[in-house]
Amino acid sequence: MNHTIKTFAMMALGAALLLVACDRDDNNGTPATESNEKLTLTAAGVNFDVVRVAAGSFTMGANPGDPDATEGELPHEVTLTQDFYIGQTEVTQELYEAVTGSNPSFFDSDGNLPVERVSYAAALDFCEQLSELTGRTFTLPTEAQWEYAARGGHRAPATPTLYAGNDDIETVAWYNGNSGGKSQPVATKAPNALGIHDMSGNVWEWCLDRKGDYAAGPQTDPQGPASGSNRIFRGGGWYDPANRCRLSQRDGFIPEFSNENLGFRLVMLP
Repeated sequence: MNHTIKTFAMMALGAALLLVACDRDDNNGTPATESNEKLTLTAAGVNFDVVRVAAGSFTMGANPGDPDATEGELPHEVTLTQDFYIGQTEVTQELYEAVTGSNPSFFDSDGNLPVERVSYAAALDFCEQLSELTGRTFTLPTEAQWEYAARGGHRAPATPTLYAGNDDIETVAWYNGNSGGKSQPVATKAPNALGIHDMSGNVWEWCLDRKGDYAAGPQTDPQGPASGSNRIFRGGGWYDPANRCRLSQRDGFIPEFSNENLGFRLVMLP
């Protein structure tokens, strides 16, 4: 090997070692696996995955011809201008307890169950604690981010589906027709086009927005109503019938509310 080739080989090796060294969670000293589509992080010894959602536009609200659509699901065009990452599953009890030291859930036999009985404020507090542990910025999704990701984001099928993944609720959701009257371990139903699980069924999921009517006309990066006390949750849960697990279904209540059919999912900001 001549001197020039040897020099370039050493430089390439040094660069590779630098990339390996930099691809770590600084607070835990453990590798963080990154790709263009998914990132695996570790917090308090527990791994969790977030999925990249590229910026884009979509029709938010009821699908054309949906017989269960309500006035509150008015279709309108929404553009999201920033990429974001969203939890591949709901926050699990294992992760919640590792970060906070407690588990409020009613169904607590398995750490891979979604955490539930978490209020809006408690969900945001968890996001703050997780942000401190990881050095990343976590929060709840806006309602628009939630529905865009649930519909498949930049990988959404050309024809909108009724549920997150397809039109067959049995394959993609735990609901009152198959749940056995309780929540089920996350990621045990088929994912949607982004590889995200359980955005229909299992537990409802808090969003950042206040509950209220959609603003009229096309919207860019909507944040929901500027006033109001109730907060939105989306997705339906194990207790609900199929029509309550539709992607456009909306509900909400006071931020202090919690029950065993309500959890949350993370968004990580770039």
